[in-house]
Amino acid sequence: MSSVVPSLGQAGSVALLGTLVVAESVWLSENAAARGHGFPNLLGALLAVIPIGALAYLVAYCPAHPRTHSPSAAERVALTVFFAAAGSFAVVGSFPVSPPGLRELLYPLGLVVFLPFSHLVVYRRGYRVVTSPAGRQVAVFRRRQE
Repeated sequence: MSSVVPSLGQAGSVALLGTLVVAESVWLSENAAARGHGFPNLLGALLAVIPIGALAYLVAYCPAHPRTHSPSAAERVALTVFFAAAGSFAVVGSFPVSPPGLRELLYPLGLVVFLPFSHLVVYRRGYRVVTSPAGRQVAVFRRRQE
């Protein structure tokens, strides 16, 4: 008979998923507020649970509405935690783990391990190193199309 109380591994997975959703929501609402959106908190709450909406926000809304002020501390912290949680899900989820429940226990550990790396990306502008080559490739592709 199964128990109503979740195991420690299941609780870790749910906690990490909750952290991911809250961090995404905070970042989206702070970013929308910096771009002059009328309802940034509602937008952040909605888009955190609708992934295709978040993608549409980044592709369609962000380029059309420039930022009016620099990122706040809350926005940077939320983005750092979001990158760390997403990295934990991606890397730990790809491990072939044989004992049942071990992967779920490794998710929070992955979050702690990825926090310093995501800090470097968000606070030290490491994203430019990652995105610059891709941006150059897009520019070359657009020139070829014209």
